Amino acid sequence: MLQFTKYFILLFLFTATGSFAQNPTINIGINTKNPGSRLTVNGSVAGDYKIITGNAVLGYTDYYTAYNGNANAMLHLPPAGWGSLKGRVYAIKNTSNYMLTVIAPAQETISGTANMSSVMVPPGYYAKLISRGTVTGSTWELLAIMDGNTTSEAVKKVLDHSFGMDRAAYPISPTTFSVPNNNPVLLPESQKMFTMPVADIIFLNVAVGLADLTSPKVFSKSPYYRCDLVINGIVVSHLFQIAQQQYVGSSLQFNISGAYYLSAGSHSIRLNITRWNDDGHTGAQQFVVLSVVYDGAYLD
Repeated sequence: MLQFTKYFILLFLFTATGSFAQNPTINIGINTKNPGSRLTVNGSVAGDYKIITGNAVLGYTDYYTAYNGNANAMLHLPPAGWGSLKGRVYAIKNTSNYMLTVIAPAQETISGTANMSSVMVPPGYYAKLISRGTVTGSTWELLAIMDGNTTSEAVKKVLDHSFGMDRAAYPISPTTFSVPNNNPVLLPESQKMFTMPVADIIFLNVAVGLADLTSPKVFSKSPYYRCDLVINGIVVSHLFQIAQQQYVGSSLQFNISGAYYLSAGSHSIRLNITRWNDDGHTGAQQFVVLSVVYDGAYLD
């Protein structure tokens, strides 16, 4: 009886697969007898549909997400460390009248015309991304940004600038500067000229890293600093970040992302740093610029 049972199981497996011994790659068909691909569906396919109205993090069960909030919002992609995400696709539509920023996890980037920390999805636009299956660096790929009412849009790079201090020069560097109380200071290595070929909205991503050389370090004080983006000599009111220093003598990092309308032609860009709240520490602080990165693009 035992031998008969084994024989019946083997016969069932061979009959079910149709190629148990000859073909290790088994195609699966739904509502079809002869699937020609690994998965063949003879019928409709459904994916998860979700509407959000505020900041959110995409998860394993998400596929299509529509943002319909009443303010600018951020939509975070899941970290690659969650597991094998290779081939995962997210479709995102901004159905609001506000800007939606799709953000890669920390230490990860999105591959478009360059590696970007985030992608701006304007009102009425649609973005589609796919996971590359990597766990560091460029983990997501931007497949398309489209106007929801027209055709696919090309991302045109107009600003691509990066500065990194030579490690051998630290801490003596021409990028050292002093920040007193309440007075904006030009950030060294942040001045840059670029050209917009057409009048359009530019989508900007800015990253800044600073080291504090102030001595002695004051562990009991944690002042706040504000970093403002200045375009054509005008402080852009909505493009700034305020960050708190852990203590006097610790490093600072700023990340600014947003959109700004510019006319066609040449434009200047720079950054101002202000000690926003001194937390009782009134002395000037000495900083050195470790890095400045500008990324700017528009949709053609």
